[in-house]
Amino acid sequence: MTATLPGLLQPWGIALFAAIAIIAYAVAYLWHRADRHRPAIHLDVLALAFLALMTGGFFWRVLTESGIMMPTGGGDIAALYFPTYSYAAAEIKAGSLPLWNPHIFSGMPLAADVQSGLFYPVNWILFLFVKIEYGALEWLLIFHYWLASAFTYLFLRDLKLGRPAALVGGIVFGFCGFMTAHFGHLPMILVASWIPATLLAFRRAYFAPSFGGWVWSIVAGVCIAMSFLAGHAQVFSYGLMAAGLLWLYLLFSAKPLTLRGALPWVAKGATAIVVFAGLCALQLLPSVELSAQSVRSSISYEEAGAFAAQPITLLNLFLPRVYGSNPSNYSPSDWQSTENWAYCGVVALALAAAGLLMRKNRMVGFFAILSALALLIMVGDLTILGAWFYKFLPGFSSLRSTGRALIMLGLGLSGLAAYGMDGLVASLQGQGRERRHAFGWLIGLSAAVGIAFFFVMPLFFSNLLQLNGAQYSRLPFAVNDLGMLIIWLGLLAAIGWAAYRGRITVPVASGAIVMLVVFDLFSPNSQFNPTTTDLLSGYKNFSAYSLVYKFSRDPVTEIPLRVDSDADAQDVWQPNTAMLVSADSDTKLYDTGGAFNPLKLRRYDYLWDTAKHSPDSPLYDLTGARYRVLAPSTVMTNTAKWRLAEKYTGFNIYENQNAIPRLYLVHDARIIPEGFNTVEAVRRFNVDPKHSVILESGTAVESTLPGTAENPQTPSGSPPSGESVVASRYSAQEVVIDVNATAPGWVVLTDAWYPGWEATIDGRSVPLEIAYHAYRAVRVDAGAHTITMQFRPVSWTWGSLISLLSLLAVLAALAILVILPWSAMRRETRTRRTS
Repeated sequence: MTATLPGLLQPWGIALFAAIAIIAYAVAYLWHRADRHRPAIHLDVLALAFLALMTGGFFWRVLTESGIMMPTGGGDIAALYFPTYSYAAAEIKAGSLPLWNPHIFSGMPLAADVQSGLFYPVNWILFLFVKIEYGALEWLLIFHYWLASAFTYLFLRDLKLGRPAALVGGIVFGFCGFMTAHFGHLPMILVASWIPATLLAFRRAYFAPSFGGWVWSIVAGVCIAMSFLAGHAQVFSYGLMAAGLLWLYLLFSAKPLTLRGALPWVAKGATAIVVFAGLCALQLLPSVELSAQSVRSSISYEEAGAFAAQPITLLNLFLPRVYGSNPSNYSPSDWQSTENWAYCGVVALALAAAGLLMRKNRMVGFFAILSALALLIMVGDLTILGAWFYKFLPGFSSLRSTGRALIMLGLGLSGLAAYGMDGLVASLQGQGRERRHAFGWLIGLSAAVGIAFFFVMPLFFSNLLQLNGAQYSRLPFAVNDLGMLIIWLGLLAAIGWAAYRGRITVPVASGAIVMLVVFDLFSPNSQFNPTTTDLLSGYKNFSAYSLVYKFSRDPVTEIPLRVDSDADAQDVWQPNTAMLVSADSDTKLYDTGGAFNPLKLRRYDYLWDTAKHSPDSPLYDLTGARYRVLAPSTVMTNTAKWRLAEKYTGFNIYENQNAIPRLYLVHDARIIPEGFNTVEAVRRFNVDPKHSVILESGTAVESTLPGTAENPQTPSGSPPSGESVVASRYSAQEVVIDVNATAPGWVVLTDAWYPGWEATIDGRSVPLEIAYHAYRAVRVDAGAHTITMQFRPVSWTWGSLISLLSLLAVLAALAILVILPWSAMRRETRTRRTS
């Protein structure tokens, strides 16, 4: 039974959420009322409910208006994650764990791709119980925006900050520039939401007494594991960097720092890492294996520094729309709005300044260092620090887009703003020196408003004096943003002065400032993503899918040929269409390409990148691409090979009449160890792939016997050669092939080779050879045989076993660490009663 999540927006759904909030508040209040010495967690429940309400307010358009989708342009959520989640859910509901995906890039691992989020526990609610529609992924994201703000709130409360201050921090991090701009990068948001939870658990592990500290170190490991399994290695790395910084900060804050005193904290940190590694082994080991085989196995320093946040783009920390208000109107066009949208609110910046001024707390130093570190990493090759990270930190040589360190800046500013809010409240309520702190900050804030007004007025009048509609670049946007900066900071100063003079109470001022942070941050950021464009239009070419499915089927080998959508019509035919169509219906499509994926297989990517630029070569025919999807302006001129099969709105489909079956038998073998020479030999017509297989090792065999692709059999009769090769079973993770050979040869399957694939002939294990640099081949003797290829990666087998044992160990350890103190407390209570 599956549910459609957007239906929860109906009145009954809203009533359900309200009922849950009321029940949670009532239970927490009764627990507190039973013993007034207990913390007033009912007020924290109320704060978390407020954050949920604000999350709904931020996403008001997509939640309340029909025809509104997110994000503008679709991003990776439409092109990559929607079809991936749909396919994974379909396979899981059918009773199969999708370790391999045969539908794009001629096959590639799915579970090993951490971006799939296949082992992230929250995703399994969708995989098992929810119909995967685009709206379901929007709901998943919206929930994690609330989760990010809620975890930040709880972390700041654990730092002994007041509820208004913790609310400010939760709002700033949950809806900061990074979180806003990367809505389309679904796993980034999921990973980021667990960063403050990890920091909370680490700090609790440091300060909790006795057994409690070890419990929290295990919880920290679980939080790190959840962050990793959510599916984005780079954001996970930055989150781990923040946790490592906190760990070091707490280590060196001990007075005095001794080896004996440091050992327990070192052991707790090691415990968290061991728990994380153990729980994530089922994802970690396959992902490491895939990374070594992918195009991301090594990238240059220049690639690693791509999309760095140039300092000039940080102007939008103050003027959010100065370069554009969303990805569709961002200027200059060579900047990435998603990588440079930094706005955290000018009110938050003012409060962060107050935090540095008023709060003499060591955790202020942590947030300040975190913010500074983020700024140094974000600018890429403008600092040597980025180069050192690339060269010397494990894993960072495979990460690009250093601008994404913006996530650490958002977290750092949220902590500083929270401390500023707490310091301001304490100063307004205090006497003497504390009051002078508030006075000095208010004077500085008022001066900032005055200076901003001094700058905005000349710009305003110069904008009015434009003649004949002439435009001065981004001047009008700068004027508007400067005007809003004056309004927001002016209101903050007014609230502060009113509280300072006793015109309003401090609690009223606190509530007003919290709402001012909301208004300031939400005003530009909530408008970044919503669009009225149908982001799924590229998946709605149903008649074209039927055509490709019907005529791509090979009636002899029983394995369909492929479609090539990796050309110039991807705006109307989404590149991962084959996955989505295969998940939602009995129509099974297979594509030579797919949506951009940094983990696509290196061997195949090289072959395909060469083939698609030489569509008239036998190398292209070898890929099994029978149909090519092209924009109407592109015409295939080789009419002897290409036939215009059908015209559609926005694209045409051409048939490749020379496409080679994906499964065939040859008797001639060439040995070429170097992949470049292999690909070039086929591309330049030096080797006929229908007649000869190219292997990387072994002994060459010359034969004049034709291959089955040269002289193919027909469905109605026996082939002239008496040979046949047919797939009696073709599924994602198993291929069963019946072959009848008159002489020794090689059965070739043009599916991507990968280490986890194993082969047997008549039940006997045989080597699975690499053919044509990227495909699979099995050597057979004369006669009738059954070949079975199965995907059984050793990394998955060992990883799943380690994760299972680790989960059992974690549960046992938590049970022991909780039960022992409870038993001791019971014994102490019994002793007191006896005495």
